[in-house]
Amino acid sequence: MESTCCTTDVSTAGMSGHQLKRAGCKEAWCVQEGQLLIGKTLRLVIFDIDGTLRRVRSPWSLLHDFLGVAEQAKDFLSLWQRGQISYEEWAYLDASLWRGFRRERIVAALEMSPFREGAVELVNWFTSRLIPCVGISTGLSLFNDVTARELGLEEVICNELHFDGDTCNGMVSVRVREDNKGDIMDDVLERYAVRAEYVVAFGDGTADIPLLTRAGLGVAICPSNDKVRGCVRYVVEAEPIHGAIPIVEKHFNGLDGIVCRPATSS
Repeated sequence: MESTCCTTDVSTAGMSGHQLKRAGCKEAWCVQEGQLLIGKTLRLVIFDIDGTLRRVRSPWSLLHDFLGVAEQAKDFLSLWQRGQISYEEWAYLDASLWRGFRRERIVAALEMSPFREGAVELVNWFTSRLIPCVGISTGLSLFNDVTARELGLEEVICNELHFDGDTCNGMVSVRVREDNKGDIMDDVLERYAVRAEYVVAFGDGTADIPLLTRAGLGVAICPSNDKVRGCVRYVVEAEPIHGAIPIVEKHFNGLDGIVCRPATSS
């Protein structure tokens, strides 16, 4: 399926969807009023992973299904959704269901969540221009390390599942929750010495809204709900997702950029 994404310019800013279609845009998914960022230099890219670059939105649910423990996990999810336990407590209970499974068995579940069509091309478009790409994910490092290696991401900040040797011990270190991606983005910007207006962020879910709204350019990729659609100017509704590239080109210049790496202590 061809992905088309309409981009605004000064002459079309503020037009309704109907007016934009009459002006020649194939789809008027995503244009909202607002000031363009033309003239900025792109220096950093932030990606959500699951649902954005990979098709499955929840690697936790994927793993439960793959390992045959989904029924037990439903109770834990319900407790968290009702506010009866914290996100950390929910994660610990979820991970406890994976105790005793071998590493290779768990990693095999990743085959059930392939990259979205166009994900490789999208990331490569940035990395070939020496623009660092960073992931912020509520998923698991066991999966995200593979994603970072295969796509060429600088790093992925996420949660770590623990093993004794090659056997899962049911423990997890929680670093990224549903409600703290904005704080983690602030830390990334500080380490890379980049201001938010020089950043493009991509995401699909409610947890990604702080990334999408704080970045100089936020693009929703195959969004999971209308709240996500409503927080951004641009949406790529369908694969291939490298349909987002013209949006980035329109908003930023100097795309060879300045190579930004995390600051190191002396």
